[in-house]
Amino acid sequence: MPDVKVVNVSKFFGNIKALRDINLEIKDGEYVVLLGPSGCGKTTLLKIIAGMWEPTAGKVYIDGKDITNLPPEERNIGFVFQNYALFPHLNVFDNTIYGPVVRGKDSEESRNNAREMLHLVRLAARHDAFPAELSGGMQQRLAVARALTTGSSLLFLDEPLSALDAKIGAELRSEMRKMIKDLKLTAIHVTHNQDEAMEVADKIVVIRRGRVEQVGSPEEIYRNPANLFVAHFLGDANFIEAAASDYGERCKLKLLKWEMEIPKVKPGAYVAVVRPEKVEVGDGGADGIVKNFRFLGGLSYVEVGIGNESVISRFPSGREYELGEKVCVCFKPEDVKLFKYPDEGLKEALRVD
Repeated sequence: MPDVKVVNVSKFFGNIKALRDINLEIKDGEYVVLLGPSGCGKTTLLKIIAGMWEPTAGKVYIDGKDITNLPPEERNIGFVFQNYALFPHLNVFDNTIYGPVVRGKDSEESRNNAREMLHLVRLAARHDAFPAELSGGMQQRLAVARALTTGSSLLFLDEPLSALDAKIGAELRSEMRKMIKDLKLTAIHVTHNQDEAMEVADKIVVIRRGRVEQVGSPEEIYRNPANLFVAHFLGDANFIEAAASDYGERCKLKLLKWEMEIPKVKPGAYVAVVRPEKVEVGDGGADGIVKNFRFLGGLSYVEVGIGNESVISRFPSGREYELGEKVCVCFKPEDVKLFKYPDEGLKEALRVD
């Protein structure tokens, strides 16, 4: 299995700085997701690693070898694209074996491998069907099978599920991860879908405006975001304006017309980040009024207005709230992640672009 290393990679298109000094290491067998909003540079990075584009600066290594100037066809990488890129005039089997055929490797071994891949993606029974006769989910599984027949142990997936119905896409996530893990492949997967990233990734690389904001496991990034943007982009969160002041050996944090003691921090203006599942609605805390209530099956959301701010709580369904109902919200100090109030303002710090 290959490892991938990106060193000080930048990419400029005229005056547009698409990537800025990117450094990244991907270990053998890791499933890595490049996550960020549209236009952030994640697909640009994928194309540079694949050899489709040359970096303006920096180097790319696979298995310790500098492949920065190596053409794409010599990098031995399998690809799965958003639009499937299937040949409509070829049946399922011929689409699957297309790569070995055009490289002059149409052997019995490669045909057996193609049959094995079709069995793996549960399309063996549809081997003689044409792409137009398949559902969207089947077409995407066929695209995965075709990528796997290259014999590469490095697989690139560029928004592979974004063209699918949400329910089908959600079902395919775990299937795709299991296939890739069973085959012991190294995978780099591009998406803007946070749920998709959380479900399939061993490691997530959050990218914004051409820079890497944070690298870590889904749990690590969710629980300990590096900054306000990461907290906002990965999962739901409450962003509450707060002020910290000295209080003996500790600090007093004022927020939502409420005070709590916290470990010592520098006095000043902060933004308190609290995940909705950590917000309790009940007795004590800050007084508010229910502005919205949503039942979503196993979970429910309630939005509570407190002065000029709103706080969302997410909890197992069972309790319902009426609009205008008076309630209290609270959360524990250990569930608060504090960030200095941004100079550019909170709205700009959270802006997705």
